[in-house]
Amino acid sequence: MNIQALKLELVRELVNTSDVTVLAKVKRLLELIRTKQPGDHTDHDEELIAAAAVFGGSAYNDDEPDISGLVLKEPNPNYGDEGG
Repeated sequence: MNIQALKLELVRELVNTSDVTVLAKVKRLLELIRTKQPGDHTDHDEELIAAAAVFGGSAYNDDEPDISGLVLKEPNPNYGDEGG
């Protein structure tokens, strides 16, 4: 999978999520990933799996289009501008 497309998809899902529980778990997941050293196996591994399952389960439903093949061909230079 294209890494940029994956990042775009994840950011889009986070922006569209209003579930505080999911957002808190994703934040905790990112904190754990940043502090984990390669080869470490801790009790947090189960938390990582649980957080990923919660986010994945609430981020998608049957009504959403399949965007797995989405490729950003031309970035929008005005993305994030207040006037654009």
